[in-house]
Amino acid sequence: MINCVYKLLIVISVLSVSAFADPWLTGKDEFIVKKLEYLSIKNQFSIDSSAYPIPLALIRNPNEDMFNNISSMNEYIDFANSVIQKESKNFINEFGFSSNSEFNPFRFIDSKFKDKNSIFFSSSYLGDRVAAKISLTSFESPYEDKKIDFSDSYLAVVAGNFIFGVGNYDRWWGPSHHGSLILSNFSKSSPGLFIRSLDGFSSSLPLIRSFGKINFSFFINQLEEDREIKNPLLVGTRISFNPVNGFTVGLTRTIMFGGEGQDNSLESLWDSLIGDESKRVNDTGDNIDNELAGFDLKYAFNINELVWSFYGQYIGEDGSDYWPWRTFYIFGSEFIFLTDGRLNSINLEYFDTFYDGLGKGIPGTEGRTNIIYEHSTYSNGYRYKGSPLGAFIDGDSNYIHLSYNGEVNDLTKVEFSLFYGDFNKDDSGDKNSWGVTNEDFYGIILNFDFNINSNIDVGLNLSNFSESLTYRGKVLDRNILGLDFKYRF
Repeated sequence: MINCVYKLLIVISVLSVSAFADPWLTGKDEFIVKKLEYLSIKNQFSIDSSAYPIPLALIRNPNEDMFNNISSMNEYIDFANSVIQKESKNFINEFGFSSNSEFNPFRFIDSKFKDKNSIFFSSSYLGDRVAAKISLTSFESPYEDKKIDFSDSYLAVVAGNFIFGVGNYDRWWGPSHHGSLILSNFSKSSPGLFIRSLDGFSSSLPLIRSFGKINFSFFINQLEEDREIKNPLLVGTRISFNPVNGFTVGLTRTIMFGGEGQDNSLESLWDSLIGDESKRVNDTGDNIDNELAGFDLKYAFNINELVWSFYGQYIGEDGSDYWPWRTFYIFGSEFIFLTDGRLNSINLEYFDTFYDGLGKGIPGTEGRTNIIYEHSTYSNGYRYKGSPLGAFIDGDSNYIHLSYNGEVNDLTKVEFSLFYGDFNKDDSGDKNSWGVTNEDFYGIILNFDFNINSNIDVGLNLSNFSESLTYRGKVLDRNILGLDFKYRF
């Protein structure tokens, strides 16, 4: 009894530190989250790893089941504490660069580059109730004239169990590792306002308690001026909950709304938020907003020191009957295990964004395809600065990705991937990022990450494709070599 009380005090002292205006783990920290997930499932509680960024408060207290097995959760406490201590400093400065032999559009949740070449400096402050970060990036890209941006800059404050903020940062909504259908870090991040839960909500009421811990995120961002309808808003909402240990359900919805020449009234925005806008038409008879919605599921469990998960994402246009239609989906599975104390994962994912409208008998569909991410009014589609806000494969595509990710030693992590793709397979649609000339192809990616010390990280990556691919009108090299560097001080 005394021993249990002692361990409970350790949990409280380690994981219930002062309320920070919470920094978070981003998709670039996915390998850290894999280890947190492994240790939590192994010890019979779960962490919500279905959306990024993940506030440190969720690492401190992922759910109430965490405290039901105190005697066997020391590994999780020790590792979570090391992560929190590293990320919870008052001031963190970072300097780094990435350089690639060619612009590489194959980017996944943990990718450290978005341009052909870039160099950045960031400085962040973390107080008890306020957090701020300013990040300045100078970049070279064949697709943008602008050479400097302030992506990943924000100001956030904590009030109760809420984080309020302004700025821009990458979001990844969904449990997959190599693409998200509704919101990913593939495009540049757009600026706006946001509110999200700090460490989730629970209740003693039986009905609400049955959902487990509930997390939510909401934002209103402004998209760019250089598009058919200038400066529309992008509104996003996500709610996730874990009704049983290891099982996470996520509900997501995004709305592209307003902009120059559109109805920007609060009344129209409210109609969009509650789902009535999709039932109306404006004077030209077109859809007034562009809505996507859907859900994702993930279930992880432990078998003989192996954590095995199954997951999927199902997204479509948010129809007038409040159910997604013209749908597309992801299926995936992952094994996470330790070898001589070092973390390893094997992951397989299948993506399908091909939609045959006429084949499904839906009236009013123009052509067979060119529906996913496209829109009659917002003719630039579900994109920001020309890049998909969702899956990098864009619409009308199939993609399979098999990857191994593991620690070689204390300093080195390796990632090896095999993949197959058939992008824009109907060879039509002038807005699709992958054009109309690509054939189906195979590829490999080999990444090495070197943790030189607690302050210096170096990455080396090589991509090889079986065919020369065209992306946004430019033919890519079949072999792309990249180097990235980061120094924290």
